[in-house]
Amino acid sequence: MRRSGHLSLVSLAVLAACSTPVKQPPPTPPPPVVETMMPRPPMGAVEDMSIPEMEDGKYLTPNRKVTSNTALWHVRMALNVAALSCRSPADLPRIQYNRLLHVHGPLLTKANEAVDRNYTVAYGGAGLGARERLNTVVYNFFSLPPVTKSFCPVAEAVGAKLLAMPSSALLDYAPEALAELEKPFQDFYAAYEDYLRRLAEWQSRFGASVTVVVSPTPLPPPPIPPGEAPPQGFSPSVTSAMQENLPPPPDAPATMPSAPAQPGAAGPQLMIQPLPANQE
Repeated sequence: MRRSGHLSLVSLAVLAACSTPVKQPPPTPPPPVVETMMPRPPMGAVEDMSIPEMEDGKYLTPNRKVTSNTALWHVRMALNVAALSCRSPADLPRIQYNRLLHVHGPLLTKANEAVDRNYTVAYGGAGLGARERLNTVVYNFFSLPPVTKSFCPVAEAVGAKLLAMPSSALLDYAPEALAELEKPFQDFYAAYEDYLRRLAEWQSRFGASVTVVVSPTPLPPPPIPPGEAPPQGFSPSVTSAMQENLPPPPDAPATMPSAPAQPGAAGPQLMIQPLPANQE
């Protein structure tokens, strides 16, 4: 009996071991939640905002194709905007701007006079008005509110560089400085264009019942400043090929053509002289 009872206990233990449930694998996690919220403009910008078109890999701005004098003047305007718009504990942009006018004032005056001359030569009496219109465009460009936060540190860095160099180096550095000051705006336009792309994608997937403008009309290309005019009092000593090929002005007197060259003839060809008037 004892042996039989012992076997029964063993049998029960074996049966209990066989009935232990197999550990199940963890459940498959649910698929990731797809973001269904409508994308928002970057840097707190407004919706349906127009941005410039691109050309040669960059967005068109009023700073393209400028001379060194014009570049320096646009840099001055950018730092003026920074002095008025950027706030820092030390009020550095304003201090830098005032110091810039004091240290490099004579050179800035010469640059301003050169730009005035460029517009006068290009547009005559309407030149200064054309320049003022472009100045307004430049000020508005550097005053774009969403970019102020990223623009101000760059303006401080450029201002420090300008104050650390002699006036004679400013014209050479001006195009580079202008590109540095413009980069935050180029980056913003790229971010806004990416936002428009994501907005169009969201519209196609989730916004069937929502009307969203995903392709605002691009900004018109800003005017291109005129090229560098020769300094006042300059007169070329040799007529350029372009000037030689220009048609005569409408009121220029007509001249007789020269005689065609004869084969084998040497020496200059004489002009055909007009016949003398009949004398009575």
